[in-house]
Amino acid sequence: MEALDHEKCLRLMTEILGLLKSKGQYEEVFHFIVDRIVRLFHCQTCAIILIDPKTEYLKVENSFGLSLTFRKEFQRKLATGAIGQLLWTGKRVLISDSMRDLGLASEVQLEHSFGSCACLQIAVNHRTLGYLHVDTVEPQALDEAVLPVLQNLADLAGIAYLKARLLEDNMRLDRVDHETELEKYTPFLERLEEYMERAAQSNESFALMISDVDNFKSTALTYGYDASHRMLGEMATVIKGQLRTIDAAGRYGFDEFILLRANVRQGEATEFARSLGKAVAGAAYTSEAISSSVSTGVAVYPEHGTTVEELVLAAKYATFEAQRSGRNSVVLYSKD
Repeated sequence: MEALDHEKCLRLMTEILGLLKSKGQYEEVFHFIVDRIVRLFHCQTCAIILIDPKTEYLKVENSFGLSLTFRKEFQRKLATGAIGQLLWTGKRVLISDSMRDLGLASEVQLEHSFGSCACLQIAVNHRTLGYLHVDTVEPQALDEAVLPVLQNLADLAGIAYLKARLLEDNMRLDRVDHETELEKYTPFLERLEEYMERAAQSNESFALMISDVDNFKSTALTYGYDASHRMLGEMATVIKGQLRTIDAAGRYGFDEFILLRANVRQGEATEFARSLGKAVAGAAYTSEAISSSVSTGVAVYPEHGTTVEELVLAAKYATFEAQRSGRNSVVLYSKD
């Protein structure tokens, strides 16, 4: 691809930041980002695809080059393939020539076949919101050189979305997620940062875990929206029952929990995660006696990360591998 015009890119970022400062709604920012990406890279398709917090399915939030019918019918699960790995770990997808990797191209394709394509994670505070999809008719039109610019635009889209969400409820000065009675993710993150500082000073080890509910979507389809939400609340009660007073638990995503297990090393952490999984799987939820389980990724401080960002990312990688391993599984993060 031809060298990017740095002055044009700087002007684009300045325009988007101006919108972010003046607008409380994310839709206008999304439209502006998509429009400018199309102009800058001569795209066939550009789409901002988000995770629907109510269903955990992917949905097209804003796009160019997609028909209205496709957008309405588009509803995909958070798979464990390339897009699943992108959403969980941030590993970008870059296809410079689709003819050289037909399998991957078919997996990430939206409505139209393409020559080159890039998909980049949209995330804020280590929490994934969705991804940015960009493709062109011509092969080699997208390469490694354009990824930093596209990632910056994806990051700005995430900031716009989070800002709108925060303005909607003004955070309600409330640290508790009342559906589960666990801490909300933001205050949990503050607790994690404080605990990490103390652990560094006292040379302690602790574990961070992310537990993903294995069959939430099928539960919602079978028993309905209300029953699936009651199940989450009752499952959170089971999880709290496994914690000590020095531990902590929060709601990470729509059907994910995040836990801090204090003063443990790797073996103790994985043993606790298995015990937790056994307790969750052994309970029956709601009056319908729903069965469920969790897949848990485990990361340990300081072996797997010495910053909040490193540790959360390690736990996300491990959770992704746990999902791939099957239901009710535990995976300890490995740098390999």
